[in-house]
Amino acid sequence: MRKLSLITLIVMAITSCGGNFDCGRTFTHVNKAMTPFGEDGKAVIFSAEGEGQIENMYLCGDFDNWHHPGQCLLNVYCDGMLCVSGKIYELACLNMDYVDEKEYENVFLETPLFSKFGAHNSISLDFKIPYYKSCKVELVQPEPGVKDMIWTTVRANTRAGITCDGKKLPRGVYFKGIRMADQNVASGDQFTMMETDRNSMVVGANLFLNSETECSMEACIRAFDTSTGNAEFLSSGLEDFFLGTYYFDSGQFLGYKCGQTCLKREEGRVQLSAYRQFPDNPLCFNHPVKITVRNGEQNEISSDSSMNDEIFMERGNAVIGAICYYYEW
Repeated sequence: MRKLSLITLIVMAITSCGGNFDCGRTFTHVNKAMTPFGEDGKAVIFSAEGEGQIENMYLCGDFDNWHHPGQCLLNVYCDGMLCVSGKIYELACLNMDYVDEKEYENVFLETPLFSKFGAHNSISLDFKIPYYKSCKVELVQPEPGVKDMIWTTVRANTRAGITCDGKKLPRGVYFKGIRMADQNVASGDQFTMMETDRNSMVVGANLFLNSETECSMEACIRAFDTSTGNAEFLSSGLEDFFLGTYYFDSGQFLGYKCGQTCLKREEGRVQLSAYRQFPDNPLCFNHPVKITVRNGEQNEISSDSSMNDEIFMERGNAVIGAICYYYEW
């Protein structure tokens, strides 16, 4: 009798939870040693209709001309909206503006959002990108007419559903990761890393910096509530945001959640490509938000995040660019 009751309970549990076992269906689009680029330098490597979610993108280029595919612009359109846009290298925090491409041959890293294990530009992007009507992934060559071969794998699922840090995000959420163009930033001025007028959850950030002096390393990162003008500090210094100390005194490191793929400090000048990711503790905002990084900082900061013109250390201009990865709804 007890055995029968136990079996009945198990059957009832499976029946009542049956809908929760629907994990969708995986499907994959592949290019192997192909030259899909048209005369306009564009190639569509993935397209789908209906609801789904991109789970992973793997991209590798011609062995002899590997820098061409790595510098391709990758655009992801979800429901007709541009959601991801940036050069393949930059999406993985490998910035060609500061170094020769060969310097990245021996940079190997694995993070929650991207990884690189091959010497010749094999980039894996693990962005979870939901769409509800349609999706298209497009590559744009930096040199139209070049017929480089590519190897690509785009894996997707027929079911869209984002869970981050145990939290299920609402239906209709979109993933964003758009490269903010480099800007010349004077001492004391701010560069906008991202801005949205919707609720958002930031899961990662790439920062690209080329500074005349080390005063830029004092920079605090702030999050502004653009509906009120109030701000809060996200870091006590630039290197602190990326979990380094004293201007990265330990040198370059490539960690799972943070690191620098490029770190050069010569005669006071700083060149930096750094990443920070938040797989377990994302930055959550239930108001319109703008995240900025300042070029330089006063020696003492106030509790209300206000700024004055007393920049600590020698002033210097900087070129700053960034990519923030976040969900908005």
